[in-house]
Amino acid sequence: MPPESTGRDLFIVDNSVERWTGLRYLEEWCGIAKAFDIATGYFEIVARLALDGHWQPLDKIRVLMGAETTSRSRKALLDAVRARAVAALDASIETEKQANPFLRGVPAILEALSETIRLT
Repeated sequence: MPPESTGRDLFIVDNSVERWTGLRYLEEWCGIAKAFDIATGYFEIVARLALDGHWQPLDKIRVLMGAETTSRSRKALLDAVRARAVAALDASIETEKQANPFLRGVPAILEALSETIRLT
């Protein structure tokens, strides 16, 4: 009797079997999976467009990708990473301001200094 699947089994789709492509596999599994972990040597943003209407219900998609991509996809990915990093840093600063009385008081001090400088 085969061991019971843990749901963490590795499955490789390499487009080597006719009509069993990575795209077809992902389309079918989007309906039953909660998340995807994808490793690929070559990634294009437009590939995600091919899954439009399928990938949206997933909780998470993680892509481990090689360096081969078009400049357009590279720019889009870097812009997205930068935007997410800035949002995380901004949220972190706001959280820290709530916990640190010095940081909460700085805006009022700066405003008072600014008013003082304008009056002189």
